Amino acid sequence: MITSATTPAQQAEFARRIAGKPYFAAVMGTALTLFGQKPGSGWSFYLLPGGALALRGGTATLCGALPDADTAEELQSFLQFVCTDRVLTEHPLPFGTEVPPLTLWRLPKGGALPLPPAPPAALTLTEQPAMLPVSRLAFADKAQADGFYSAACTAMAHGIGCCHALLQDGAPVCTVGCFSQSKTENYMSAGVTAPAWRGRGLAGWLIVRMANELAQQRDAVFACKQALNSWYRSLGFTQNGIIQQYITDWNTL
Repeated sequence: MITSATTPAQQAEFARRIAGKPYFAAVMGTALTLFGQKPGSGWSFYLLPGGALALRGGTATLCGALPDADTAEELQSFLQFVCTDRVLTEHPLPFGTEVPPLTLWRLPKGGALPLPPAPPAALTLTEQPAMLPVSRLAFADKAQADGFYSAACTAMAHGIGCCHALLQDGAPVCTVGCFSQSKTENYMSAGVTAPAWRGRGLAGWLIVRMANELAQQRDAVFACKQALNSWYRSLGFTQNGIIQQYITDWNTL
């Protein structure tokens, strides 16, 4: 049975089930810590046989393996009821349309990578950028930008993570952040470069620089599309698994 994780005991069990799982412990655990007691946050958390489930918007994140066909059928019906259109999972699903997985990359705690060439002198590095313009750089869709802005500011207000950006005349043209963490991982995300500045090595320099700093305390971890695998490998990161991805069109299932 799928059960909403709302009580302290249920949320403690949720945290236990995701503990030590690359990506899931940091991302789902931070969301639970920040928003588990805030019903209006847009996040919701559930326990089900074999795992833990987090929902936000149209995306579901599932940590754990489904133990049997009955559990899979119940989860499928539940995700259809809440209109989920994307599922990120630790293990394969028996429903939905599988799309290329995300690759997890890691710089182990204590590690350090050589910095790529520095950005042009016309750009200024800031480790405390204004988050509203950063959110607009990271997401063209206003609703996504607003959601990212709220979540990122909440995380940093609670001492979780950071954001770095390269500025041109005060406006961000490249950024990367860390807004989720577990006991062993700092999870990096929202790495993006303005179209006019792409292909100049800005993102590689900024990502490696942040990863080196974060790895002084915990593993620095992030996920990417498979098309970027060779690039991150060339920067020196080590592959650390995959995240399965599925899209769901309930009209065709």
